[in-house]
Amino acid sequence: MGLCQSNRNERKSFVAKKLHTLSDTQIQNKLKAKDTPIRPKTQPTLNTIAKDHFSTIKTPTAIRTSRRMIREALAKTYSVLNQDFGCSNQDNIGLIQHNVTGQVRTAKTILKEDESINDMEQYINNIRENNLSSPHFNNAIELFEDFKCYYVIQQYCSGGKLSNLCSKIEEDNAIYIISQILDTLKEIHNQNNYHGNLSIQSFALTDQSNNHYVKMIDIYPVFQIKEKNEIQRNQQLDIKAVGLILFQLITNKQITKQTTEMILKKPKDSTYKSSFWFQLVLQFLESKNLQIYENLQSNSIYQTIIQKYQSRYAESIFKRILFKKASYLQQQIILVMNKIFFQERQNQIQRIFLKNDTNHNGTLQKEELQKALGVEEDIDEIFDQIDIDGNGKIDMNEFIFNSCDRGALLNEFNLNVAFYELQRKGFVIPSQFSKFISCDEDKIENEIAIKFNSKKLNKQDFIKLMMELL
Repeated sequence: MGLCQSNRNERKSFVAKKLHTLSDTQIQNKLKAKDTPIRPKTQPTLNTIAKDHFSTIKTPTAIRTSRRMIREALAKTYSVLNQDFGCSNQDNIGLIQHNVTGQVRTAKTILKEDESINDMEQYINNIRENNLSSPHFNNAIELFEDFKCYYVIQQYCSGGKLSNLCSKIEEDNAIYIISQILDTLKEIHNQNNYHGNLSIQSFALTDQSNNHYVKMIDIYPVFQIKEKNEIQRNQQLDIKAVGLILFQLITNKQITKQTTEMILKKPKDSTYKSSFWFQLVLQFLESKNLQIYENLQSNSIYQTIIQKYQSRYAESIFKRILFKKASYLQQQIILVMNKIFFQERQNQIQRIFLKNDTNHNGTLQKEELQKALGVEEDIDEIFDQIDIDGNGKIDMNEFIFNSCDRGALLNEFNLNVAFYELQRKGFVIPSQFSKFISCDEDKIENEIAIKFNSKKLNKQDFIKLMMELL
Protein backbone atom coordinates (compact mmCIF):
# COMPACT_ATOMS: atom_id res chain seq x y z
CA MET A 1 0.00 0.00 0.00
CA GLY A 2 3.03 2.17 -0.44
CA LEU A 3 6.80 2.25 -0.21
CA CYS A 4 8.54 2.30 3.14
CA GLN A 5 10.30 5.41 4.35
CA SER A 6 10.94 7.18 7.64
CA ASN A 7 8.57 7.66 10.56
CA ARG A 8 6.13 10.55 10.55
CA ASN A 9 5.82 13.36 13.03
CA GLU A 10 2.58 13.63 14.91
CA ARG A 11 -0.32 14.80 12.71
CA LYS A 12 -1.03 18.49 12.98
CA SER A 13 -4.53 19.81 13.30
CA PHE A 14 -5.88 22.13 10.65
CA VAL A 15 -9.41 22.51 11.95
CA ALA A 16 -9.55 26.15 10.95
CA LYS A 17 -8.97 25.34 7.28
CA LYS A 18 -11.65 22.70 6.61
CA LEU A 19 -13.25 22.43 3.18
CA HIS A 20 -11.77 25.64 1.73
CA THR A 21 -12.76 25.75 -1.93
CA LEU A 22 -13.14 28.61 -4.35
CA SER A 23 -16.91 28.25 -4.06
CA ASP A 24 -17.07 28.28 -0.25
CA THR A 25 -18.55 31.75 -0.15
CA GLN A 26 -21.30 30.79 -2.54
CA ILE A 27 -22.09 27.68 -0.54
CA GLN A 28 -22.19 29.51 2.77
CA ASN A 29 -24.43 32.25 1.35
CA LYS A 30 -26.77 29.55 0.13
CA LEU A 31 -26.85 27.98 3.59
CA LYS A 32 -27.52 31.32 5.24
CA ALA A 33 -30.26 32.21 2.78
CA LYS A 34 -32.18 29.07 3.58
CA ASP A 35 -31.21 26.84 6.45
CA THR A 36 -30.42 23.66 4.55
CA PRO A 37 -31.19 20.53 6.55
CA ILE A 38 -30.67 17.00 5.29
CA ARG A 39 -33.49 16.52 2.84
CA PRO A 40 -36.11 14.20 4.38
CA LYS A 41 -36.54 12.15 1.23
CA THR A 42 -32.87 11.23 1.28
CA GLN A 43 -32.87 9.71 4.73
CA PRO A 44 -32.99 6.08 3.50
CA THR A 45 -29.69 6.71 1.69
CA LEU A 46 -27.65 7.81 4.70
CA ASN A 47 -25.98 4.42 4.96
CA THR A 48 -25.25 3.85 1.31
CA ILE A 49 -22.72 4.45 -1.43
CA ALA A 50 -23.94 5.47 -4.86
CA LYS A 51 -22.33 4.66 -8.17
CA ASP A 52 -22.09 8.20 -9.45
CA HIS A 53 -21.75 9.34 -13.02
CA PHE A 54 -19.17 11.80 -11.67
CA SER A 55 -15.43 11.11 -11.60
CA THR A 56 -14.50 8.49 -9.02
CA ILE A 57 -11.12 7.70 -7.51
CA LYS A 58 -10.85 4.70 -9.81
CA THR A 59 -10.94 7.02 -12.85
CA PRO A 60 -7.33 8.06 -13.58
CA THR A 61 -8.41 11.20 -15.45
CA ALA A 62 -10.15 12.60 -12.38
CA ILE A 63 -7.00 13.46 -10.47
CA ARG A 64 -5.19 14.53 -13.65
CA THR A 65 -7.87 16.97 -14.72
CA SER A 66 -7.00 20.65 -14.33
CA ARG A 67 -7.12 21.86 -10.75
CA ARG A 68 -9.68 24.52 -11.62
CA MET A 69 -12.08 21.91 -13.02
CA ILE A 70 -11.69 19.61 -10.02
CA ARG A 71 -12.23 22.50 -7.62
CA GLU A 72 -15.40 23.58 -9.37
CA ALA A 73 -16.61 19.97 -9.62
CA LEU A 74 -16.57 19.60 -5.82
CA ALA A 75 -18.88 22.58 -5.32
CA LYS A 76 -21.10 21.52 -8.21
CA THR A 77 -21.34 17.94 -6.96
CA TYR A 78 -21.73 18.52 -3.21
CA SER A 79 -23.13 21.07 -0.76
CA VAL A 80 -21.62 21.51 2.71
CA LEU A 81 -23.97 20.62 5.57
CA ASN A 82 -21.53 20.82 8.48
CA GLN A 83 -17.88 21.83 8.39
CA ASP A 84 -17.19 20.66 11.94
CA PHE A 85 -18.22 17.04 11.76
CA GLY A 86 -15.51 14.87 13.27
CA CYS A 87 -14.28 12.78 16.16
CA SER A 88 -11.39 13.71 18.39
CA ASN A 89 -8.94 11.88 16.13
CA GLN A 90 -10.87 12.64 12.95
CA ASP A 91 -10.33 16.38 12.46
CA ASN A 92 -10.77 18.07 9.10
CA ILE A 93 -13.97 16.12 8.47
CA GLY A 94 -16.99 17.83 6.90
CA LEU A 95 -20.52 16.55 6.32
CA ILE A 96 -21.68 17.04 2.73
CA GLN A 97 -24.69 16.20 0.55
CA HIS A 98 -24.71 15.09 -3.07
CA ASN A 99 -26.56 17.64 -5.18
CA VAL A 100 -28.18 15.03 -7.44
CA THR A 101 -28.79 11.87 -5.39
CA GLY A 102 -29.16 13.69 -2.06
CA GLN A 103 -26.81 11.21 -0.41
CA VAL A 104 -25.01 12.39 2.70
CA ARG A 105 -21.29 11.71 2.88
CA THR A 106 -18.19 12.96 4.66
CA ALA A 107 -15.30 14.91 3.17
CA LYS A 108 -11.80 14.69 4.60
CA THR A 109 -9.65 17.75 3.90
CA ILE A 110 -5.93 17.07 3.46
CA LEU A 111 -3.73 20.15 3.19
CA LYS A 112 -1.02 19.81 0.60
CA GLU A 113 1.43 21.47 2.98
CA ASP A 114 0.77 19.02 5.79
CA GLU A 115 4.31 18.43 7.05
CA SER A 116 3.31 15.30 8.98
CA ILE A 117 2.93 13.47 5.65
CA ASN A 118 6.37 12.68 4.21
CA ASP A 119 5.49 11.90 0.61
CA MET A 120 2.18 13.58 -0.21
CA GLU A 121 2.09 12.39 -3.81
CA GLN A 122 2.55 8.75 -2.80
CA TYR A 123 0.08 9.14 0.07
CA ILE A 124 -2.68 10.46 -2.22
CA ASN A 125 -1.89 7.79 -4.78
CA ASN A 126 -2.26 5.13 -2.06
CA ILE A 127 -5.71 6.47 -1.22
CA ARG A 128 -6.75 6.55 -4.86
CA GLU A 129 -5.38 3.14 -5.84
CA ASN A 130 -6.39 1.32 -2.65
CA ASN A 131 -7.82 -2.12 -3.37
CA LEU A 132 -9.05 -3.19 0.07
CA SER A 133 -12.32 -5.05 -0.41
CA SER A 134 -13.49 -5.55 3.17
CA PRO A 135 -17.01 -4.10 3.61
CA HIS A 136 -15.89 -2.87 7.02
CA PHE A 137 -13.26 -0.51 5.56
CA ASN A 138 -14.77 2.87 4.76
CA ASN A 139 -13.02 3.32 1.43
CA ALA A 140 -12.74 6.60 -0.42
CA ILE A 141 -15.49 7.09 -3.00
CA GLU A 142 -14.20 10.17 -4.80
CA LEU A 143 -11.18 12.42 -4.68
CA PHE A 144 -11.11 16.14 -5.52
CA GLU A 145 -8.26 18.63 -5.60
CA ASP A 146 -7.75 22.39 -5.56
CA PHE A 147 -4.66 24.58 -5.13
CA LYS A 148 -4.39 24.08 -1.36
CA CYS A 149 -6.09 20.79 -0.53
CA TYR A 150 -7.26 17.33 -1.45
CA TYR A 151 -10.80 16.31 -0.51
CA VAL A 152 -11.48 12.63 0.12
CA ILE A 153 -15.16 11.65 -0.02
CA GLN A 154 -16.33 8.73 2.12
CA GLN A 155 -19.56 7.06 3.15
CA TYR A 156 -21.35 8.72 6.05
CA CYS A 157 -21.84 6.19 8.86
CA SER A 158 -25.06 7.45 10.39
CA GLY A 159 -25.12 5.04 13.34
CA GLY A 160 -22.65 7.08 15.38
CA LYS A 161 -19.42 6.19 17.15
CA LEU A 162 -18.79 2.60 18.19
CA SER A 163 -17.86 3.92 21.64
CA ASN A 164 -21.53 4.81 22.19
CA LEU A 165 -22.24 1.09 22.62
CA CYS A 166 -19.83 0.57 25.53
CA SER A 167 -21.54 -1.50 28.27
CA LYS A 168 -24.85 -1.31 26.34
CA ILE A 169 -24.66 -4.51 24.29
CA GLU A 170 -24.55 -8.24 24.95
CA GLU A 171 -21.19 -9.98 25.15
CA ASP A 172 -21.89 -12.06 22.04
CA ASN A 173 -22.81 -8.93 20.12
CA ALA A 174 -19.53 -7.30 21.11
CA ILE A 175 -17.69 -10.37 19.83
CA TYR A 176 -19.59 -10.13 16.54
CA ILE A 177 -18.43 -6.51 16.22
CA ILE A 178 -14.85 -7.59 16.91
CA SER A 179 -15.12 -10.19 14.13
CA GLN A 180 -15.89 -7.38 11.69
CA ILE A 181 -12.89 -5.38 12.88
CA LEU A 182 -10.69 -8.45 12.44
CA ASP A 183 -12.07 -8.94 8.93
CA THR A 184 -10.68 -5.55 7.97
CA LEU A 185 -7.38 -5.91 9.83
CA LYS A 186 -6.68 -9.32 8.32
CA GLU A 187 -6.85 -7.89 4.81
CA ILE A 188 -4.66 -4.92 5.79
CA HIS A 189 -2.09 -7.21 7.44
CA ASN A 190 -2.11 -9.63 4.49
CA GLN A 191 -0.95 -6.71 2.32
CA ASN A 192 2.10 -6.33 4.58
CA ASN A 193 0.61 -3.17 6.05
CA TYR A 194 -0.85 -1.97 9.35
CA HIS A 195 -2.95 0.77 10.93
CA GLY A 196 -0.74 1.59 13.89
CA ASN A 197 -3.10 3.93 15.75
CA LEU A 198 -6.17 1.78 16.26
CA SER A 199 -8.73 2.54 18.99
CA ILE A 200 -12.45 2.31 19.53
CA GLN A 201 -12.71 5.81 18.02
CA SER A 202 -11.47 4.37 14.71
CA PHE A 203 -14.86 2.73 14.10
CA ALA A 204 -18.47 3.78 13.61
CA LEU A 205 -21.82 2.04 13.14
CA THR A 206 -22.81 1.94 9.48
CA ASP A 207 -26.44 2.93 10.07
CA GLN A 208 -29.05 3.44 12.77
CA SER A 209 -30.44 -0.09 12.66
CA ASN A 210 -29.70 -2.63 15.38
CA ASN A 211 -27.62 -4.96 13.20
CA HIS A 212 -24.41 -3.51 14.72
CA TYR A 213 -22.58 -3.39 11.41
CA VAL A 214 -19.36 -1.38 11.75
CA LYS A 215 -16.80 0.32 9.54
CA MET A 216 -13.27 1.58 10.06
CA ILE A 217 -13.64 5.32 9.49
CA ASP A 218 -10.11 6.32 10.53
CA ILE A 219 -8.55 4.80 7.42
CA TYR A 220 -5.81 7.33 6.76
CA PRO A 221 -2.97 5.81 8.83
CA VAL A 222 -3.21 2.79 6.53
CA PHE A 223 -2.09 4.91 3.58
CA GLN A 224 0.92 6.52 5.23
CA ILE A 225 4.39 5.54 4.06
CA LYS A 226 5.74 2.75 6.31
CA GLU A 227 9.15 1.55 7.46
CA LYS A 228 9.61 -2.14 6.72
CA ASN A 229 11.26 -2.87 10.03
CA GLU A 230 8.22 -1.46 11.86
CA ILE A 231 5.56 -3.57 10.13
CA GLN A 232 5.58 -6.67 12.36
CA ARG A 233 5.67 -4.70 15.61
CA ASN A 234 2.79 -2.46 14.55
CA GLN A 235 0.72 -5.38 13.32
CA GLN A 236 1.01 -6.83 16.82
CA LEU A 237 -0.07 -3.48 18.24
CA ASP A 238 -3.14 -3.60 15.97
CA ILE A 239 -4.09 -7.01 17.38
CA LYS A 240 -3.57 -5.81 20.96
CA ALA A 241 -5.76 -2.78 20.19
CA VAL A 242 -8.58 -5.13 19.17
CA GLY A 243 -8.38 -6.77 22.60
CA LEU A 244 -8.63 -3.38 24.29
CA ILE A 245 -11.59 -2.41 22.10
CA LEU A 246 -13.43 -5.59 23.15
CA PHE A 247 -12.57 -4.92 26.80
CA GLN A 248 -13.87 -1.36 26.50
CA LEU A 249 -17.09 -2.45 24.77
CA ILE A 250 -17.93 -4.81 27.62
CA THR A 251 -16.70 -2.86 30.64
CA ASN A 252 -16.89 0.78 29.48
CA LYS A 253 -13.56 1.39 31.22
CA GLN A 254 -11.20 4.01 29.86
CA ILE A 255 -8.08 2.65 28.20
CA THR A 256 -4.81 3.90 29.71
CA LYS A 257 -1.17 2.84 29.53
CA GLN A 258 -1.77 0.65 32.57
CA THR A 259 -4.88 -1.10 31.19
CA THR A 260 -3.02 -3.88 29.38
CA GLU A 261 -0.89 -4.65 32.43
CA MET A 262 -3.98 -4.72 34.64
CA ILE A 263 -5.81 -7.13 32.33
CA LEU A 264 -2.86 -9.50 31.99
CA LYS A 265 -2.70 -9.80 35.78
CA LYS A 266 -6.06 -11.56 35.43
CA PRO A 267 -8.34 -9.75 37.88
CA LYS A 268 -9.85 -11.58 40.81
CA ASP A 269 -13.32 -10.93 39.46
CA SER A 270 -14.48 -14.49 38.72
CA THR A 271 -16.98 -13.20 36.15
CA TYR A 272 -14.16 -11.85 34.05
CA LYS A 273 -11.98 -14.94 34.43
CA SER A 274 -14.64 -17.41 33.36
CA SER A 275 -16.17 -15.47 30.48
CA PHE A 276 -15.38 -16.30 26.87
CA TRP A 277 -15.02 -12.65 25.88
CA PHE A 278 -12.30 -12.13 28.49
CA GLN A 279 -10.40 -15.16 27.23
CA LEU A 280 -10.50 -13.56 23.81
CA VAL A 281 -9.14 -10.29 25.22
CA LEU A 282 -6.21 -12.22 26.74
CA GLN A 283 -5.53 -13.94 23.41
CA PHE A 284 -5.38 -10.60 21.63
CA LEU A 285 -3.12 -8.98 24.22
CA GLU A 286 -0.76 -11.97 24.42
CA SER A 287 -0.57 -12.46 20.66
CA LYS A 288 2.96 -12.43 19.24
CA ASN A 289 2.06 -12.90 15.57
CA LEU A 290 -0.86 -13.12 13.14
CA GLN A 291 -1.62 -16.76 13.98
CA ILE A 292 -4.63 -15.56 15.93
CA TYR A 293 -6.60 -15.21 12.69
CA GLU A 294 -6.30 -18.94 12.01
CA ASN A 295 -6.88 -19.80 15.67
CA LEU A 296 -10.23 -18.00 15.65
CA GLN A 297 -11.26 -19.76 12.44
CA SER A 298 -11.01 -23.07 14.28
CA ASN A 299 -12.59 -21.80 17.52
CA SER A 300 -16.08 -23.39 17.54
CA ILE A 301 -17.51 -21.06 20.20
CA TYR A 302 -16.34 -17.97 18.33
CA GLN A 303 -17.65 -19.24 14.98
CA THR A 304 -21.04 -20.16 16.47
CA ILE A 305 -21.48 -16.62 17.79
CA ILE A 306 -20.59 -15.09 14.41
CA GLN A 307 -22.93 -17.40 12.49
CA LYS A 308 -25.77 -16.61 14.90
CA TYR A 309 -25.63 -12.88 14.26
CA GLN A 310 -25.14 -13.23 10.52
CA SER A 311 -28.18 -15.53 10.32
CA ARG A 312 -30.22 -13.18 12.48
CA TYR A 313 -29.51 -10.34 10.07
CA ALA A 314 -30.45 -12.41 7.02
CA GLU A 315 -33.63 -13.71 8.65
CA SER A 316 -34.76 -10.20 9.60
CA ILE A 317 -34.62 -9.28 5.91
CA PHE A 318 -36.16 -12.33 4.28
CA LYS A 319 -38.96 -13.05 6.74
CA ARG A 320 -41.01 -10.22 5.22
CA ILE A 321 -40.52 -10.93 1.52
CA LEU A 322 -44.05 -12.10 0.66
CA PHE A 323 -45.10 -9.26 -1.61
CA LYS A 324 -46.20 -8.57 -5.19
CA LYS A 325 -44.46 -10.41 -8.00
CA ALA A 326 -42.35 -8.30 -10.32
CA SER A 327 -41.66 -8.52 -14.05
CA TYR A 328 -38.11 -8.85 -15.36
CA LEU A 329 -37.97 -5.13 -16.16
CA GLN A 330 -39.21 -4.19 -12.68
CA GLN A 331 -36.68 -6.55 -11.10
CA GLN A 332 -33.78 -4.95 -12.95
CA ILE A 333 -34.90 -1.44 -12.05
CA ILE A 334 -35.16 -2.45 -8.39
CA LEU A 335 -31.65 -3.94 -8.55
CA VAL A 336 -30.27 -0.74 -10.07
CA MET A 337 -32.00 1.40 -7.42
CA ASN A 338 -30.73 -0.87 -4.66
CA LYS A 339 -27.19 -0.47 -5.95
CA ILE A 340 -27.57 3.31 -6.07
CA PHE A 341 -29.24 3.83 -2.70
CA PHE A 342 -28.43 0.74 -0.59
CA GLN A 343 -25.00 -0.34 -1.78
CA GLU A 344 -23.78 -1.10 1.73
CA ARG A 345 -26.80 -3.25 2.53
CA GLN A 346 -26.30 -5.05 -0.79
CA ASN A 347 -22.67 -5.76 0.10
CA GLN A 348 -23.83 -7.44 3.30
CA ILE A 349 -26.36 -9.57 1.43
CA GLN A 350 -23.75 -10.60 -1.14
CA ARG A 351 -21.42 -11.73 1.63
CA ILE A 352 -24.18 -13.83 3.20
CA PHE A 353 -24.90 -15.41 -0.19
CA LEU A 354 -21.26 -16.22 -0.93
CA LYS A 355 -20.61 -17.62 2.52
CA ASN A 356 -23.54 -20.03 2.26
CA ASP A 357 -22.89 -21.05 -1.35
CA THR A 358 -20.90 -24.02 -0.06
CA ASN A 359 -20.32 -25.69 -3.45
CA HIS A 360 -19.45 -22.35 -5.10
CA ASN A 361 -21.78 -22.88 -8.06
CA GLY A 362 -23.31 -19.39 -7.86
CA THR A 363 -26.67 -20.57 -6.50
CA LEU A 364 -28.28 -21.52 -3.19
CA GLN A 365 -30.15 -24.78 -2.66
CA LYS A 366 -32.92 -25.05 -0.08
CA GLU A 367 -30.55 -26.44 2.59
CA GLU A 368 -28.09 -23.60 1.99
CA LEU A 369 -30.87 -21.02 2.33
CA GLN A 370 -31.93 -22.58 5.63
CA LYS A 371 -28.38 -22.22 6.92
CA ALA A 372 -28.17 -18.63 5.71
CA LEU A 373 -31.37 -17.78 7.57
CA GLY A 374 -30.38 -19.87 10.61
CA VAL A 375 -33.77 -21.59 10.82
CA GLU A 376 -34.75 -25.22 11.37
CA GLU A 377 -38.38 -25.11 10.23
CA ASP A 378 -39.55 -25.69 6.67
CA ILE A 379 -38.90 -22.74 4.34
CA ASP A 380 -40.62 -23.97 1.17
CA GLU A 381 -42.80 -20.86 0.89
CA ILE A 382 -39.90 -18.45 1.32
CA PHE A 383 -37.73 -20.45 -1.08
CA ASP A 384 -40.41 -20.46 -3.78
CA GLN A 385 -40.88 -16.69 -3.38
CA ILE A 386 -37.16 -15.99 -3.79
CA ASP A 387 -36.80 -18.44 -6.68
CA ILE A 388 -38.32 -16.06 -9.24
CA ASP A 389 -37.63 -18.12 -12.36
CA GLY A 390 -38.74 -21.35 -10.65
CA ASN A 391 -35.66 -23.40 -11.55
CA GLY A 392 -35.25 -24.78 -8.02
CA LYS A 393 -32.14 -22.66 -7.33
CA ILE A 394 -31.59 -19.11 -6.12
CA ASP A 395 -28.98 -17.01 -7.90
CA MET A 396 -27.31 -13.86 -6.60
CA ASN A 397 -29.69 -11.42 -8.30
CA GLU A 398 -32.77 -13.25 -6.98
CA PHE A 399 -31.26 -13.23 -3.50
CA ILE A 400 -30.49 -9.49 -3.65
CA PHE A 401 -33.80 -8.57 -5.28
CA ASN A 402 -35.84 -10.22 -2.54
CA SER A 403 -33.80 -8.49 0.15
CA CYS A 404 -34.59 -5.04 -1.23
CA ASP A 405 -36.66 -2.73 0.95
CA ARG A 406 -39.26 -1.60 -1.56
CA GLY A 407 -40.90 0.75 0.91
CA ALA A 408 -37.66 2.69 1.31
CA LEU A 409 -36.68 2.53 -2.37
CA LEU A 410 -39.91 3.40 -4.14
CA ASN A 411 -40.55 7.03 -3.41
CA GLU A 412 -40.74 10.01 -5.74
CA PHE A 413 -37.25 11.31 -5.08
CA ASN A 414 -35.50 7.94 -5.54
CA LEU A 415 -37.49 7.14 -8.67
CA ASN A 416 -36.53 10.49 -10.20
CA VAL A 417 -32.86 9.78 -9.50
CA ALA A 418 -33.13 6.25 -10.92
CA PHE A 419 -34.81 7.52 -14.07
CA TYR A 420 -32.09 10.16 -14.47
CA GLU A 421 -29.41 7.45 -14.27
CA LEU A 422 -31.17 5.09 -16.73
CA GLN A 423 -32.38 7.61 -19.30
CA ARG A 424 -30.91 9.23 -22.35
CA LYS A 425 -32.74 12.12 -23.99
CA GLY A 426 -35.74 11.59 -21.71
CA PHE A 427 -36.27 7.85 -22.23
CA VAL A 428 -35.01 4.75 -20.41
CA ILE A 429 -32.28 3.02 -22.46
CA PRO A 430 -31.58 -0.72 -21.86
CA SER A 431 -27.83 -0.19 -22.29
CA GLN A 432 -27.80 2.11 -19.27
CA PHE A 433 -28.68 -0.82 -16.98
CA SER A 434 -25.36 -2.50 -17.70
CA LYS A 435 -23.53 0.39 -16.02
CA PHE A 436 -24.89 -0.89 -12.72
CA ILE A 437 -25.76 -4.60 -13.04
CA SER A 438 -25.38 -7.64 -15.28
CA CYS A 439 -28.62 -8.07 -17.18
CA ASP A 440 -30.24 -9.13 -20.46
CA GLU A 441 -30.64 -5.88 -22.36
CA ASP A 442 -32.64 -7.54 -25.16
CA LYS A 443 -35.11 -8.90 -22.61
CA ILE A 444 -35.53 -5.42 -21.12
CA GLU A 445 -36.05 -3.90 -24.57
CA ASN A 446 -38.63 -6.54 -25.52
CA GLU A 447 -40.62 -6.07 -22.33
CA ILE A 448 -40.71 -2.29 -22.82
CA ALA A 449 -41.89 -2.79 -26.40
CA ILE A 450 -44.64 -5.24 -25.40
CA LYS A 451 -45.85 -3.36 -22.35
CA PHE A 452 -45.77 0.17 -23.78
CA ASN A 453 -46.10 -0.50 -27.52
CA SER A 454 -42.85 1.35 -27.97
CA LYS A 455 -39.14 0.78 -27.50
CA LYS A 456 -39.06 3.93 -25.39
CA LEU A 457 -40.04 4.24 -21.71
CA ASN A 458 -40.75 7.80 -20.56
CA LYS A 459 -40.57 9.14 -17.04
CA GLN A 460 -44.31 9.08 -16.33
CA ASP A 461 -44.68 5.42 -17.36
CA PHE A 462 -41.45 4.54 -15.54
CA ILE A 463 -42.73 5.87 -12.21
CA LYS A 464 -46.18 4.32 -12.72
CA LEU A 465 -44.60 0.95 -13.52
CA MET A 466 -42.54 0.92 -10.34
CA MET A 467 -45.29 2.17 -8.04
CA GLU A 468 -47.30 -0.94 -9.01
CA LEU A 469 -44.94 -2.93 -6.76
CA LEU A 470 -46.14 -1.22 -3.57
